[in-house]
Amino acid sequence: METTATPTPDHAQTLSGGQIVAKMLKQEGVKHIFTISGGHIIDIYNGCLDEGIRIVDVRHEQVAAHAADAAARITGGVGCAVVTAGPGTTDAVTGVANAFRAESPMLLIGGGGPLKQYRMGALQDLPHVAMMTPISKFSSTVMTTERCAEMMGQSIREMFHGAPGPGYLEIPHDVLDARVEVSKVRIPVNYRVKGEFIGDPNEIARAAEALARAERPVALFGTQARTCRAHEAIDRLARHFNMPIYVNGAARGTLPRTHPYGLMSSRKTAFDQADVILLAGTPLDFRMGYGRRLNPKATIIILDMDYRNVGYNRDFDIGLVGNIRAVVNGLCDASAGDTARRHDPFLDLLRSEEAKSQDKNRAIIDANATPIHPIRLVHEINEFLLEDTVYIGDGGDIVTFSGSVVRPHKPGGWMDPGPLGTLGVGTGFAMASKLLQPERDVVVLFGDGSFGLTGFDFETMVRNKLPFVGVIGNNASWNQIRYGQARKYGAERGDVGNILDDVRFDRFAESMGGFGIRVTDPADIRPALEKARDSGKPALVDVVIDREKYSSGTMNQTMYK
Repeated sequence: METTATPTPDHAQTLSGGQIVAKMLKQEGVKHIFTISGGHIIDIYNGCLDEGIRIVDVRHEQVAAHAADAAARITGGVGCAVVTAGPGTTDAVTGVANAFRAESPMLLIGGGGPLKQYRMGALQDLPHVAMMTPISKFSSTVMTTERCAEMMGQSIREMFHGAPGPGYLEIPHDVLDARVEVSKVRIPVNYRVKGEFIGDPNEIARAAEALARAERPVALFGTQARTCRAHEAIDRLARHFNMPIYVNGAARGTLPRTHPYGLMSSRKTAFDQADVILLAGTPLDFRMGYGRRLNPKATIIILDMDYRNVGYNRDFDIGLVGNIRAVVNGLCDASAGDTARRHDPFLDLLRSEEAKSQDKNRAIIDANATPIHPIRLVHEINEFLLEDTVYIGDGGDIVTFSGSVVRPHKPGGWMDPGPLGTLGVGTGFAMASKLLQPERDVVVLFGDGSFGLTGFDFETMVRNKLPFVGVIGNNASWNQIRYGQARKYGAERGDVGNILDDVRFDRFAESMGGFGIRVTDPADIRPALEKARDSGKPALVDVVIDREKYSSGTMNQTMYK
């Protein structure tokens, strides 16, 4: 019997699912994907090679997700990680959850078993979409090859709706591998609005009038200030209203160190005494005592990109929803500002508080104590930062110390996990920083415990020739937990589960082909940092610090209050 052969598809006239995905990523400006190989996802690699997208293979999917999170923060666009099904996707869950709380628009693409094997127990089959739904702004399976680009567009649109956040797409193996005619593929172009939304002008006018007429106004800007690239608008606000500015999260670096209105250590006094408080782009979560650390008699103005954050945990007097940069400029446009300089006495008080705090730290720094006091270490790091340095904090108590001392010079100069408090972000954040902005210097402060979670990707940094200075505050302890545990159950029980061995991280770095050096004398910190930077390699400066010194935040257990 004569048979008819099935015609071979003309590859010039067809596209695979992986090629469609890569075309959509390129259109979004994605230049790197972070990944670990897996059989379910290799057609995406094929597409990325066609489109000139660099494939960065790491040692752990958590690191891939953290790097994608960092890429989104750095560029203001989409960061992308691609992981295989099952354990590949579950390994990335922590990174997605961290991006969710940090409002970072990273896209995780996960493989899946073939649709033709649906509910048959396929290799690495799990309910990925259901798992990702609570920790993403969009989570879905792509059901047909023709719709790969359309579904990516839906995900990205939701990722940038209001305050940004992560998205997840499960693309089954056979959907990725299948080829479809080019004419049947719609790659959306105009599928999300990119304008700057501004709130009700009447409410903006009310807020501006409140700031101008106040005796003691204060503004605190959070991560959304960086999301909206609002640094010039914030500088304008400070000068226009003659008012103090405080920042937290990724907003650190919004104003330069020498800015006359950029204050830091006097924040408690400011919130205690302020009569008008503007909170912009930072939720009233545990970091703000759920709103209880504000003067109860103050007029509260809350500005956020997300309606849900306005009135969260505390009532407000004036609520504004919109792009931080646009609304802040609107506040300046709506009022003549503090023309009478009525805010000067309050500013003088806060600046005197700043000087007292600096004097207190100076006494610790000048003592030259050994073991090294954490304040001395973070002081040396602060002095070591260049104008363009990106500082990354990855740890518990040691990073809490740095939060009161380290001041980046310019916007985008600070990265930390965000409100989820995830340990292990440092290597992935450094990786994305050096790949996406290679001209910028990168310094990471790790806790020794934190580095141990994802530090094996130091090898990825070496392999990709990505120099950075990693500093490990090595006290062989999980100190942030240890303090509270000891206070609650006694010193002996405080050590249970919290004491680590003294690891020679300098030798670890050398074994991976990087630069390593150990420091036990405070006088040697700065020379070691300089040697690490000058090495031109991924470097670890292993600094032995005093285990019995705790930050004020840890001692006050503010994270639990």
